[in-house]
Amino acid sequence: MSEDKKRCSDSKTTVWEPHFLATGVGSLPHSRPETALELIWRSVPAAPHWPQLPNLGAESSFVGQYLRPLIETGVIKGFATPRFQLEAQNWTDCMTRFYELYLRAESGESEALNAFGFTAEGGAGFESFCKDIELRDTESVLLVKGQLSGPLTVGLQITDADRRASYYDETQRDLLVKALAMHGEWQTQCLRRFGHPVLIAIDDPSLYVYGASTHVTLNREILIAQINEIADGILRQGGIPGVHVCARTDWTMLFDSKVQVVNFDAYEYMTSMLVLADPINDFLKRGGILSWGIVPTSNKALEETVESLQKRLEGNIAEFVARGVNESRLRAQSMLTPSCGAGTLSIELTERIYALLNGLGQKMRGF
Repeated sequence: MSEDKKRCSDSKTTVWEPHFLATGVGSLPHSRPETALELIWRSVPAAPHWPQLPNLGAESSFVGQYLRPLIETGVIKGFATPRFQLEAQNWTDCMTRFYELYLRAESGESEALNAFGFTAEGGAGFESFCKDIELRDTESVLLVKGQLSGPLTVGLQITDADRRASYYDETQRDLLVKALAMHGEWQTQCLRRFGHPVLIAIDDPSLYVYGASTHVTLNREILIAQINEIADGILRQGGIPGVHVCARTDWTMLFDSKVQVVNFDAYEYMTSMLVLADPINDFLKRGGILSWGIVPTSNKALEETVESLQKRLEGNIAEFVARGVNESRLRAQSMLTPSCGAGTLSIELTERIYALLNGLGQKMRGF
């Protein structure tokens, strides 16, 4: 086993040092899992991720993909335009069924935990990845990555008949968080069986609205608590919890949570990180990983080269160091990703982005 993999596996005794290991955010524009996996294995072979494929339909979408237990218990209706069934006569019975299922899953009952997995359609990319990895020689794999949508983003997307976001209702929010937490635990358990360290990223781009005048009722402690609830399930199964936000946010909220990897858009929103030298040092000291979303997921990728992105990244590192961030620790505890998912992009642009990511990862890791 390589030294990188040892450090990643034995987090109790040593700090994981990925040294600019490259992986993806998750979503890809392909309609066939096989072609998406070809790109993944070609571009990020040391840290492959399963492909989220939103173009396959509502059950594969950012929101719908994680609603199966809520829909099957009758709490929510519809994958395409999901709504909590508050007006239903059996609403209490539906909630009871969900919480009973949740408690059974939390206690370790495998059948109940499996109910928090994907539907057949929604899990096409995940199932293909799992079958694929069983057939490959994965000795050089250092990390396997999964992802799930975050509770704030999902809760703001699901609204009632009056267009009020479900996130602002305490009961609906609790149902969403528990469904996502059990899914994160289920996904970690599934991926752990392949024998590699598992990173599960909570993709919650709507965290950028925290602190905005339009969302003044968002509570920092509640946001941290719900992230921690999902992180706890990942940790229980031996996984590494992370969070991805493709905009600026209060990063200290994530540094103060239980997540171990913070994935940020370093291409467009670097300035929001530069003012946080002391919190970043503390995060790194406790073993945290900064995951740089340094490859733009826009047409700007057509203007960039591996060399230009390396220059930008090295400049950002230098600015951190000038503000007091420990350079050796920062370099050791860094990863690389695109700035966001690529599910809405063209296949040609996505291939360009992943080629840049691959090249930059090799440069930064000294290959």
